[in-house]
Amino acid sequence: MMKQPSRKTTILYGQLSILFISLVTAFIPQYYTYVFILYFIVIMFFMFRTTRKMSKMPPQKELGASLFKENAAVKIAMTDKLLTAELKKQFTASMSMLMLTFLVFILFPLYRSYVYEPMHEFLSSIISSPIVVNFLDFFIMYEVIFGILTVLRIVIMNKMSQYNIMLPQKFVVYRKGIISNDRFFIEFSKDLCYTYDLKRHFVELRSRSNKSFRVRLYTNSTSELVNKMKEIGVDPCEEKI
Repeated sequence: MMKQPSRKTTILYGQLSILFISLVTAFIPQYYTYVFILYFIVIMFFMFRTTRKMSKMPPQKELGASLFKENAAVKIAMTDKLLTAELKKQFTASMSMLMLTFLVFILFPLYRSYVYEPMHEFLSSIISSPIVVNFLDFFIMYEVIFGILTVLRIVIMNKMSQYNIMLPQKFVVYRKGIISNDRFFIEFSKDLCYTYDLKRHFVELRSRSNKSFRVRLYTNSTSELVNKMKEIGVDPCEEKI
């Protein structure tokens, strides 16, 4: 299955990043720009590698013969009148996540204007080492902003999980998993379950551990696809649509 980092892993990476950037800002500020650019390049490299792993497909000999194929999923999806409302909510949630990026440019100036100096004076009054105070000035600033953004992100993600639907334009079902749009492989695992709607002509794969993972497979042969899921051994979801 196309896995995303867990919430705990994301927060851990964030904390390590804050510690690293705070140390650089406090002790070698003259190299801050260069270190930040290098850090950004490294992060992008790992994201690129993760994306490649997500899209890597098994060899055809491992997949075996196809069990079900749908080449007109997007056309069938267009006949689902309720889908438009779902996609509008998904777009709104996605735009809210995008706005968090711009919020950074507001939070930093606000913190520097109203919180930085009082916090610096407070730290200086209880800590005698200017170096430690300098480090804590930046560390606390990054922590506060990271905390605000994390809370907002969690709130948005919880709402977004209801509407975050992946819609393959076409797909092929194998016993090992599904190939979507000839690019992405979704492996069948114990974490996956399925639900379906015969009237709306789709079978939807969901993750038990990641509520934002939803792959909706539109087809006019919904009953046949449901039977294939049962044959493969994918369990039905306990929750209803």
